[in-house]
Amino acid sequence: MPWLRHNWHRVIAHAAGIAPLAVLAIEYAGGRLGAIPERAAMLRTGAISLALLVASFACTPAAALLGWRGAIQIRRALGLYGFLYAGLHILIYALYDSQFDLELMLRDLLERRAMSVGLIAFVLFIPLALTSTAGWQRRLGKRWRTLHALIYLAVPLSALHFLWLERDRLETAAIYAVLVGALLLMRLPPLRRALVQARARARTSSQRM
Repeated sequence: MPWLRHNWHRVIAHAAGIAPLAVLAIEYAGGRLGAIPERAAMLRTGAISLALLVASFACTPAAALLGWRGAIQIRRALGLYGFLYAGLHILIYALYDSQFDLELMLRDLLERRAMSVGLIAFVLFIPLALTSTAGWQRRLGKRWRTLHALIYLAVPLSALHFLWLERDRLETAAIYAVLVGALLLMRLPPLRRALVQARARARTSSQRM
C-alpha cells in the first residue's frame, strides 16, 4: 500500500491519540478503573495529555537532529490530541471532583499550586490549538511564530503541574521534567546549529564509506 508506506507516521500519531481514549472508555464502562473510576480517569487523561504534548514538543528537535521531515508532519496532530486530553482532564475534575462548585474550584486554585500551574498551562494552550491550522499561519504571518512561542512556557508548566501533582510517581514526573528541559536546551540556536552540523557530518561520513 503506497499511501500507508508514505503516511505510516501519521497513522501512528492518530492511533496514539485515539487508542488511549477508546481503552479508557472500555475500562470505564466495564468497571475496571478501580474504586473511584472518575478519579482514575482524571489522572489518566492528564498523564496521556502530558505524554502527547511532550511528544509534539519533541518533533522539531527530532527533525533537526534526525533530518526527518515526518516529525514536523505529525507535530500538530500530537499537540491537538494532547490539548483534547487536557480538556477532558479538566472537565472530569470539574464534573466529578468538584461538581462544578465554583467556590471549591477557586479554593483549589488558591491552595494547591499544582492546580493553578496546570490551569495556566491549559489557558496558554488554547490560542495555540485555535491557530494551529495552515490558514491561521497564513493570516497571522510572522505573528504566528510569536504567538506559538507560548509553547515554550506551556509545556514546562504542564510538566511542573505533573511533578507537583504526582507524589506517588515522582520518578516518572522527574523524567518528564528532565526531558522537557533537554528539549528546551536543544532549541537554543547554538546547540541547534551544533546538532544540525553533527548530523550533516555524520551523513557525509556515511556517504564516503
